[in-house]
Amino acid sequence: MKQPSRRGIAVLTVVFTALAVLIGLVALASSWSWTGGGKPRNAGALPEPFASLQFSGEQRQSLRHAEDVLTRRCMRARGMDFHVVAKAELPPEPPNPYGLLEGGDVARHGYGLHDSRVPTDNRLADRERDALFGTAAYEKTIPLEDGGEIAVRTDGCFYKAQTELYGKEWTALLYSEETLYAKVIARVQGDPRVTAAQRKWAACMDRAGYPVTTLAKVWPDANRRMEQTGANRTAGRAAFDALLTQARRDVDCQKQARVEPAIRAAQDDAEGSVARGHEQGLSKLATLRATALATAARTP
Repeated sequence: MKQPSRRGIAVLTVVFTALAVLIGLVALASSWSWTGGGKPRNAGALPEPFASLQFSGEQRQSLRHAEDVLTRRCMRARGMDFHVVAKAELPPEPPNPYGLLEGGDVARHGYGLHDSRVPTDNRLADRERDALFGTAAYEKTIPLEDGGEIAVRTDGCFYKAQTELYGKEWTALLYSEETLYAKVIARVQGDPRVTAAQRKWAACMDRAGYPVTTLAKVWPDANRRMEQTGANRTAGRAAFDALLTQARRDVDCQKQARVEPAIRAAQDDAEGSVARGHEQGLSKLATLRATALATAARTP
């Protein structure tokens, strides 16, 4: 975020990577109803929990853009401006939750980190922060389906934009889905078929000089290595090239160890069990998301 100007209307620039964390856009959907399983968002897509509820990168960008526009309208009404981030500036697709890689993407982009480093400046004046994220006086708690609750500040422009785009039930349903999503991942990662395939993958990587142990740790480690290069373009290029070579070996080892088939089979079993009893909530969330996509499509 950039420091708002004190001349005229304050200009508030918010980087979407921060907003994505706040709303947890982990598994947004485009289906009208939840029937369990189903086809992934793209033919040949890598497995991920509740694949029939996922949407394409283009749809994800459309939703984020609409959210930004709605937030800007609210901020302007309060005497502040909100910079709408260009779609080209939005972050790329998030990594696969299991650490799986697709050969074609890897050949071009490695782990997908080359263009993902976005500089951030988190300084906000109190007035602007309160307008964007809300105040304690308007904080309320929302009960969650599996127990517990979350706190939201209903007077913030960001919350108002979310509610306008997704509906009032969105927040609780999203958190419930993210809980189910995480449960599926945990079960898959602990499945004997997956752990056996992962051991073969790790042995393959080790023979190539990459002493890794789990798929889940590779992307965070690669991201850390890129971030450590900072603004040094030469170091960044060298780190990217090294990671590109590693990623190409990684995808080969995944194929040799048959990691994807093991994960897909384990996920089929885990997803059905985890989703049992939550079908109504998943269906409602899918409906809200589909409506949000339609709203986003009409948002200039």
